[in-house]
Amino acid sequence: MSDNKEATAYEGKLIIGLTGNIATGKSAVMRLAKEQDALTIDADKIVHELMDSDATMQAAIAVAFGPEVRRKDGRINRKKLGEIAFADPTVMQDLEAMIHPAVGKEVDARILGSEQSVIFIEAIKLLEGNLRDICHQIWVTRCTPQRQLERLRVCRGMETEIAAVRIKAQPPQEEKVAQSDVLIDTNGLMKDTEAQFNIGWAQLPEVATVPPMARLPQPDESQQGLAKSLTGRLVSSQASVTTPKTAVVKKSAAKIRPPRYKPSERPDDLQVRRARPSDIPSILLLIQKATDGKVKMKRTDLLMALSERGYFIGQVGSDISVVIGYNIDSQVACIDEIYVHPLEMATQTGKAVLEDIEISAASHMGQLIVAFLAKDAPAPIRALFDAEGYGPMPLEEMAQNWKLAVEESQSEDTDYLVRLLRDTRAG
Repeated sequence: MSDNKEATAYEGKLIIGLTGNIATGKSAVMRLAKEQDALTIDADKIVHELMDSDATMQAAIAVAFGPEVRRKDGRINRKKLGEIAFADPTVMQDLEAMIHPAVGKEVDARILGSEQSVIFIEAIKLLEGNLRDICHQIWVTRCTPQRQLERLRVCRGMETEIAAVRIKAQPPQEEKVAQSDVLIDTNGLMKDTEAQFNIGWAQLPEVATVPPMARLPQPDESQQGLAKSLTGRLVSSQASVTTPKTAVVKKSAAKIRPPRYKPSERPDDLQVRRARPSDIPSILLLIQKATDGKVKMKRTDLLMALSERGYFIGQVGSDISVVIGYNIDSQVACIDEIYVHPLEMATQTGKAVLEDIEISAASHMGQLIVAFLAKDAPAPIRALFDAEGYGPMPLEEMAQNWKLAVEESQSEDTDYLVRLLRDTRAG
């Protein structure tokens, strides 16, 4: 392989840019691309990583937008920063000017370092910057504003008023749609989105027939100097912004059992599978029974959730007794919905569902599974996770992506347990 630093173009790469307004189904399309073995690069997630781990960027943002946007450990509080940026387009532009050069540098490195020939880059502001210049095609997702609102409310737990502000703060969807080579309408079911994706994928040109795109421009000294200059101002105002101490990652005492790649022996009538829209009535009934009616979910809400994430079902014969909500992102799998009825089914059927979730996480190179259990979770549920190797792990002992997943996903009324699959921490 040639020296990537000296490359002037992305040779042997077919690059697809994916964009769309907030909550229009971009993540679903990226999952489908990943299943086709494409390299998927989420530019917006790179922004999150910079805010969590780049000390220079953290300091610069704190100076530019106020010390209140920075947590005690140095990381940026994205919720507070978002409240400021989404309320004022000028502030948003300032934030993007500060971050985009660093994002481009990371995207460039990932493309050059990849083995895959097809690359999908997701960015909500793809068309406004220079990322579009390296794309052979532009794919755009769209849906109705009501559908956006429902996704933000149901799938991200966002308050209706805040969700409406986020949607309104973005340019009209028509502006992106007008520039698309492939348009994917995500108003329908997941199978409809998948069908549209498959058509677009089948029509992609052969990699050998497309011209290599010129590399992204690397940040010059003036661009890099913005963050450094702001950091210099930070040094003179230490009273308002404190520099965090370097975190020391300690190995957890949690035992690492090799990831499971096949299930243990099961009764012939015990089945574990992914939930389908046709299962919605049975799932709603199970949720009602398992929670004594405390959790009330509408059919439309569950249908929406099914299009955004995965649910594993455990059943004996035709009777569904276990439903567990699951998703994986950045090599961290999260279990955040657990419904079992009757409780005695946790021992066998619940075990089988957790095994299949572990197999799925391992096949996606998962490092960790985090299970969020209600503080008042019944003893049989806790015993199930204990038997399957889940245990406590302090946040300060976690790798950065693990810690971020816990903090972003945990609700106040839950505890978390972890199942360590691969320990990637240093030391």
